Amino acid sequence: MHFNIFGRGLTLRVAVAITCQMAFVFFGYDQGVFSGIIGNPNWLDQFGHPKSSLEGIIVSIYNLGMFSGCVLNFVVGEKLGKRKSMWLAMAFVIVGATLQTSAFSTPHLMVARYITGIGTGIDTTTTPVFQSELCDARTA
Repeated sequence: MHFNIFGRGLTLRVAVAITCQMAFVFFGYDQGVFSGIIGNPNWLDQFGHPKSSLEGIIVSIYNLGMFSGCVLNFVVGEKLGKRKSMWLAMAFVIVGATLQTSAFSTPHLMVARYITGIGTGIDTTTTPVFQSELCDARTA
């Protein structure tokens, strides 16, 4: 049975555009929220007032995870396909976000941010291609 909630034409294009834009929100949202958290006195107390060098590593390990996600997507993305790759990315993001939320130590937080970054990297490399494949081929 085939279930098509959005139909065809303009409605489908709008649905695809909104869905893809939501995927791109993840790219900047984590960094934006985390930049506000690292200055919070409760966070600083919990993680032992890390020095600026360690704080920089905690923040930037997310970008290392995104790079790893891009490489992982290069290896498995074609085998899985676009939809399954996006599901895999969201699984990484959900697990990573859950681990970040439950983190009580610096290594735990770093692993969680790396895992979240993997999901965001897969999502960021899959979504634009998926959107371009679903758009109408028209010339200007």
